[in-house]
Amino acid sequence: MSVSLVVSFGLGWLLAAAPSQLVPCPPGASDWNAANAELAAFNARMEALPEDGDVEEARTGLMLLLSHRCFGIAREEEGREPLSWDEEDAVPALALKTWWRDGGKAYFTSQLELGRVGARTVVIPPDLRDVLAREASPTHRLAPLLCPLKAGACGAATEAWRARAEKAFRLENRRPGTFDEDPPPPPDCMKEARKQPARLRYKAWRGCLAINPQARNVQTVLPLGRIRVPADGWLVIRGRRGHYDFCDQLDAYHLATGTAYRSRSCSNLALRSDGKVDAAGTDAARQSGVRVGRVSPERIRELMWMLLLEPEVKDGVQVEAVRIPVPKGLRVEWPKTDEGHLGGVAGGVFGGSTAQTRLSWNWFPPGGAELLSGQFTFPYSWAPGEDHANVLMKDAEATFQEGCPAAPVPVRELDFTREPGVNRLDAPEGVSRVQDARVDALLTWKPPAGCVPGRDGG
Repeated sequence: MSVSLVVSFGLGWLLAAAPSQLVPCPPGASDWNAANAELAAFNARMEALPEDGDVEEARTGLMLLLSHRCFGIAREEEGREPLSWDEEDAVPALALKTWWRDGGKAYFTSQLELGRVGARTVVIPPDLRDVLAREASPTHRLAPLLCPLKAGACGAATEAWRARAEKAFRLENRRPGTFDEDPPPPPDCMKEARKQPARLRYKAWRGCLAINPQARNVQTVLPLGRIRVPADGWLVIRGRRGHYDFCDQLDAYHLATGTAYRSRSCSNLALRSDGKVDAAGTDAARQSGVRVGRVSPERIRELMWMLLLEPEVKDGVQVEAVRIPVPKGLRVEWPKTDEGHLGGVAGGVFGGSTAQTRLSWNWFPPGGAELLSGQFTFPYSWAPGEDHANVLMKDAEATFQEGCPAAPVPVRELDFTREPGVNRLDAPEGVSRVQDARVDALLTWKPPAGCVPGRDGG
């Protein structure tokens, strides 16, 4: 935040009068009753806030709530939005309402329970989610597909796709080889806290939890908001699939009809005695051809949807409140200084394999709209969005049936696609010539007798 929350609201005088330690309000005290009433009033305001509403009053109300003495620890312990809200940052009402519903309210409620006698529980509030919506992202590359904040029926058909994707993103559902199967154990936060003086132990314990992804149960998620189904145009996927046994491949799919053109050149890597690839021998063993027919439009549209949203997939997001019991004997108190400040270093492990290649995709929307494109790692990826796209592509291709196409070869679109590179050890002379041949094979493809693409197909 650019300025202190307290200074922002002219509360510097409170700091001057504050004790050296912040402590919870005991239930039933006059301050506690006032804080509870203010929390109830703010909750009613949040319930009434439309998903596309103005959040300025909610911003002011949240900051005033934090200024109350009974929420003093909350004001100090959480540095994430919206509890540290930069006035220059726009926060859509949909994000704020979701945050409040999924744990913000529970967080404030728990602060009023910390002063009671007996067992207590802290609540770690969720992260403020990203939003992808027409009003919030007017210049986004997906702007033509974005639904409004108050989506109604817009994009409703993609909700099942979202649920399937976010289920696939969860660690317990990830495919073997796409995540660290032996992560380091979580830190013992109470052990860390005992290294501090007694007056700093709660802050040290709470800070340890805040920087521990396992304690916060973080997940991989899509942004809030919906996009309309990409229901028309052509999806073109190009690249090498495989390593020792491989196919240089170009596939074109018509989203409206499911028409599929598949141009492949397959071979095995021929190796010389020194272990290097024999390019001439590899090419001599190639078997090439074109297959034409149809795939499930529903499956290919879901793949297109995931490819479009893959860059928006975000890791390490806490999506709901996490409740953790306060260890016995730990006094809930927070020093009014910067003593005991804890920091953390977040890291990640990234994997790779020679069995992986990069595929490029291009979507040509109907009506001459702007081309959208990207790449993803095949046949599996440590990036959850990419890996789910691989699964969806496999599912879509499994529905392929040969037959007369319902749409002619997309000649103009193919001219605008480019192949991704291949490891020079596997393809010393590159793959441009081979990939150009795959395009030529589609452009020169002739339908069988009795088949008129676009008239008799489908």
